[in-house]
Amino acid sequence: MTKEERPEPVASYENNYFAVINEQGIIQYANDKLIRCLHIENNGEWQGQFFDFLSPAGFKTLKEALHCAGYAANPAQINMNLLNSRIHKAAWHISKLKTTGKMPALYFCIGHETENEKPTNKKGSFELANAPSFGILVQDVNGNVIDANDKAAALLNTNPLSLTKKSRVTGLGRTLKTLAGLISFENYPPMNDLLSGKMQEQVVELNHGGESKWLLFTSYPLFDDNHSVPFSIITLIKELTQQEARQKNEKELFKKEFLNITSAMTWLIEGDSEQLIFANPAFLRFLGMTENDLNKKAPEVIPAQFTSIFEKEHRTVLATGISHKKIYKLPLADGTHKYYLVNIFLVPNNLNKQLLGGEAFDITFGYNVHEEIARANERLIRLTQVTSEAIWEWDLQTEQVFRNKPLQDLIGFNEKEMKGLSWWFNRVHPEDRERVEMGITYAIHNKLGSWYAEYRFQYADGRYRTVRDRGYVVYEKDTPVKMIGSIMDVTEIKELENQLMQEKIKHQKEIARSIIDAQEKERTKLGQELHDNVNQLLMVSKLYLGLLKPTDPEKQQIVARIMESLTSAIGDIQTISRDMVLPKLKEKTLSDSIQQLVTDIKMTCSFDIHFIHDQHPADDVCEGKKITLYRILQEQLKNIIQYSAARDVTIQLRSSAEAIHLTISDDGVGFDPLTKTKGIGLRNIYDRVLLYNGKAELISAPGAGCSLKISIPRV
Repeated sequence: MTKEERPEPVASYENNYFAVINEQGIIQYANDKLIRCLHIENNGEWQGQFFDFLSPAGFKTLKEALHCAGYAANPAQINMNLLNSRIHKAAWHISKLKTTGKMPALYFCIGHETENEKPTNKKGSFELANAPSFGILVQDVNGNVIDANDKAAALLNTNPLSLTKKSRVTGLGRTLKTLAGLISFENYPPMNDLLSGKMQEQVVELNHGGESKWLLFTSYPLFDDNHSVPFSIITLIKELTQQEARQKNEKELFKKEFLNITSAMTWLIEGDSEQLIFANPAFLRFLGMTENDLNKKAPEVIPAQFTSIFEKEHRTVLATGISHKKIYKLPLADGTHKYYLVNIFLVPNNLNKQLLGGEAFDITFGYNVHEEIARANERLIRLTQVTSEAIWEWDLQTEQVFRNKPLQDLIGFNEKEMKGLSWWFNRVHPEDRERVEMGITYAIHNKLGSWYAEYRFQYADGRYRTVRDRGYVVYEKDTPVKMIGSIMDVTEIKELENQLMQEKIKHQKEIARSIIDAQEKERTKLGQELHDNVNQLLMVSKLYLGLLKPTDPEKQQIVARIMESLTSAIGDIQTISRDMVLPKLKEKTLSDSIQQLVTDIKMTCSFDIHFIHDQHPADDVCEGKKITLYRILQEQLKNIIQYSAARDVTIQLRSSAEAIHLTISDDGVGFDPLTKTKGIGLRNIYDRVLLYNGKAELISAPGAGCSLKISIPRV
């Protein structure tokens, strides 16, 4: 048998390590306990150096034991520790394996853990009596006993010589029985092992002289690399207490009852004669047969509608050696159908017979569900083919994504090019990607019914277009299983919305510009009225008052005070008029006008003011932008005079290829822009800047002064 075909190790005889090795220490077979201890990969490829898991002293001890070990009746018994991440202390029983024919020398090793036991002598070691007490039987491929120890003979109420002289253990059949009754040779545990090729474990009752004992048979099949049938079987026999036997028998009873009630059908047919050797109760019930139909030709006793399976397919497997697996639709009397998954295969055995095994599983429910899903998917596909909507479906359990033909046509990719959800996310615009992914994750995590987003997606032609994506989450038992949605290209709609927004903004700016122009005209008119009319009247009043020449000192003092008030009023009106009436920016440059404003402020204010500017910085911009910059400067200087308590003020007017930059900074008390609300002055500044798509940045902090930076595009 090849390494791939060897049976998997089965957990059994858990109190003992069990291994078969050759003289070089190569492991030929290992039970589950030893595999777990040594961390051997549980894949059938166990062949490795047993010596690698021993200390130098343990290696020497084992080599000596292999040299002196006899057959089952004369084993070598040693204390030897396994080393693998930690020390595993054990007492070992080493025996040479007796075989028929020319076989390389093999040894079977049975280890008993001693870590939790107390030493049995003063030297702190373990006596051989501490080794496990079990019987050992070695049988050849025909079931003949070729080796046995004394314990095995004692447990079977005979002696080693009589046991090995028996060609088979048939003489014990009268006294060995299980739940099913007396044991025949074929049902004897080691023979079950031979027929199945797998480890077998069974509890049997041995009755002798009216007294019963319960024995646990654990049989290990041994294979070489060239055969599919074991060349030998090693059986360990252990006596159980009545309670242990009862527990084991309860497990066997459970297995038997399970076999009776399970819906899976199993059968065994002899190849040449086509006789039905075995069929479980489920098989007999479904086909309306009884145990009387066993050991008869299958095609003759099996109902006609099933004979094609038991003739054609069985014969094909018999001829080719290739297993057959297929789903069959079987009609029932009520007109409905059942679906069965049928598996037919060759059964290895050593009886020089071709045996065919079969099993059938009722998959009707699952198959019907599968068919219903297939029909639903077909309806969905047909529906998506006739609709013009771009539809997608995301299976949250398999991570598969379906996109219909209209969606493929919309973005320009075919079904093969669209790999999955990650492919889709990678084509979402980098600035939108995280928002889209987080939105979907949030909807699923919080068990929302739907998800919606607008984002830019890169089509097959490389262009990014705006799509409106909406998905609905499908839940089963409060678990999200699918998301179904549709996509709409809204690029043109968004462009129209942007155009409308721009038109609205443009209209609002025109209104604002009209208002500002009206305000400027009104201010200019009012300033001129104050200068030309009111101021003139005050000047005339001052002249007339100067003609009065009172002689009374008290009246002279009154006239002087009136003259002083008129002079002050005339000066204030001139200042107000100058502030309200714009300088002639068409005739004077902006920098000249600002310089005149700075000169006037120096005459009336106590702080130092500096004006720094490029040569002709704003000569080529429109008059409206010059007026905006001039008014912003006036407004900010008024704020500085009223609130800042500054000692030094700097004005910078710079020019670049793209914009005109005005910066007004002071070293006053400052303020927190986040907590201080914008007054009328600051709002006027921001409104004027936005009118020309400019930018305004206000930097200030308590005790750190204030800096206002204005940028207005040239175009």
